[in-house]
This record gives sequence, C-alpha cells and structure tokens, in this order.
Amino acid sequence: MQRTKAELEQMSHADLVNRVLEMQDLLREGLAVRDSLHVVLNNLLKAKAEEVEKYADSKSDYLSPEEQAIKEAWAEARHAVSNPPGVVPTRLLDD
Repeated sequence: MQRTKAELEQMSHADLVNRVLEMQDLLREGLAVRDSLHVVLNNLLKAKAEEVEKYADSKSDYLSPEEQAIKEAWAEARHAVSNPPGVVPTRLLDD
C-alpha cells in the first residue's frame, strides 16, 4: 500500500523498519521471477535459434507486416536476454 509523506512521518521507527523489510521481500521475489523468466526466454531462443537468426538477417524492406512484427519480437527477446534491466525503461518509454 502506498503511503503519503505525512503518513510515513507519523509511523514509528519499528513500523518503518517493517515496511522496508516487506519491500525488500517484494523486490527479492520480483528479481527471482525475472531470473526465472530470463531462463525460460533464453531456452526459447536456443530452441528457435534458426528462426531467430533468419529474422535477424532479413532486411525489413522485404518482410510482410506480420514477419516484421515477428522480427521485432525476436529482437526484443534477444535484448531481454542480453540486458534484462535495460528492457523495462525502454518498454515504458515506448508505451
């Protein structure tokens, strides 16, 4: 639950410490999920290596809109595997 600055200032030290510990647990869980997704995505890229390479080498001018979308999806997947933290800010800016 989000709290305002005034609410945080009124909380006791013990409550603030508990809040920080809860946030650390949430962050740890989120990082574990990210790591698991990273492994799954990496395995998918390995299994589809030929298709990924085919689209990576294809010139966008010669692709249909559907093939272009596939090419972009594979490129995003490769980027996510190579730099997981770098994907989030890029995706947020694009939306």
